[in-house]
Amino acid sequence: MIAEQFLFRSEGGFIRIPIWGHIPLSTPLKKILAHPSFLRLKGIRQLSFSQQVYPGATHTRFEHSIGVYHLMKLILQRMVTNPLAMELQTDPFRFDDEACRTLLCTCLLHDIGHYPHAHVLEEIAPAGASDSVFAHHETLTGMFINQEHPGTAPIAAILHDDWKVDPDTVIDIVSGKSSHRLGKLISGTLDPDKMDYLMRDAHHCNIPYGSIDIERLVESFVPDPERERFAITEKGIAPLESLLFAKYMMMRNVYWHHTSRTFSTMLRRLLQDIVDEGAVATDALRELFYFNSDDRVLFELDNMIGGRGLPARDLLDSIQNRRVYKRAMTLRPYLEPSMDIDPVWFAFSSDHRKRKGKEQEICSMLSRRLNLPLLGHEVLIDAPAPKNVFDYDDFRELRVYPTKNEHRHLLQNGTSGGYIRFDDFRESVFTSDFILSFERYTKKFRVLCRPDLVEPLSGLEEGVMEILLR
Repeated sequence: MIAEQFLFRSEGGFIRIPIWGHIPLSTPLKKILAHPSFLRLKGIRQLSFSQQVYPGATHTRFEHSIGVYHLMKLILQRMVTNPLAMELQTDPFRFDDEACRTLLCTCLLHDIGHYPHAHVLEEIAPAGASDSVFAHHETLTGMFINQEHPGTAPIAAILHDDWKVDPDTVIDIVSGKSSHRLGKLISGTLDPDKMDYLMRDAHHCNIPYGSIDIERLVESFVPDPERERFAITEKGIAPLESLLFAKYMMMRNVYWHHTSRTFSTMLRRLLQDIVDEGAVATDALRELFYFNSDDRVLFELDNMIGGRGLPARDLLDSIQNRRVYKRAMTLRPYLEPSMDIDPVWFAFSSDHRKRKGKEQEICSMLSRRLNLPLLGHEVLIDAPAPKNVFDYDDFRELRVYPTKNEHRHLLQNGTSGGYIRFDDFRESVFTSDFILSFERYTKKFRVLCRPDLVEPLSGLEEGVMEILLR
């Protein structure tokens, strides 16, 4: 049976990756793992510039993708064997053979469109244009699934022939184009992507913040047909708390570490100047980043802009030689005391023209006051995006399915179908509002500059603020 093949059987050995150990291999799985379009993920680091801070953080999207596949398989095994999980399924939301196959290959391929430093580059656009030069990695899913290589069938053919899954369905779910009933299961508060990368990133950074009781959490999963999501039973509350706290600590110590954020900001400004100056054709830039590894893109980019007289090339030299810019100012981009988003600061993350213009204005002010020949890229702005990284909207609607009599009285609050909102369950301090405070205290607005400019720029905070706010 197909369910046995994809959920329980091993048809050809194991693959061993950190965190999860031995993962059984099936023939359809091995065909994708050996495909050139999937193998390219071995050259794309999971954490971009974090290895400049944590030297062990050289793990890639390749092993992460396998880990997400493995976790989804564990979840699905519970869905098809646990009596409660099976009882709660409905015909419109049932984990049948087709659903299991679709979810497994979608998780395996959820990052197939990733390219080096994608999250940094996705917002870069030419002067006067609104469309980005680089595509969001999800939208490239179809290109790599359908990509042909000499002597090798495209991944689309493997999905169709070996996985018995429609490739277009996988592409639509990953790219977010589909309202497929399974689409919500691969992103949100309880998704295997988050469960894998938090533990994997902490392991490779060798920091003690990614400890999550994954086995206990998975054992608590039940389907929530009304929301087309996963819910949990009471025994999942404590491991869910560990997941949420791990993400908070990882945000503070890894994902928002000032050094890795600064390298990303420097690269973004360099690419923005290259695009604005037309130093390299946009098609050549796309080909460079879409089809190369993290390390190779910087080497090739250096060759491409050499001799072009681009002032911002200094930024590339600094990145390659680890001459990182320093923090001159740090602000919290939220309104006090409500802690609502302050549009003034968050606008800098999406309005690249405004951000670059303010950077140049601050450089001009410094140049005048200090009589320095600054060129306009010596001061940079690192602004957070307004996107909620803690999945607040999803977490606010997370449901608990009570299995103990002591909690059945909570159903009197009008929750339908026997499920209770996590916030209403009153068994955890980690309510949605509490999680929102995690978000507010993690994100920062930073003004960065060349190391020799930190002291003079810090002394001109009033002038910098005037430029930023006008």
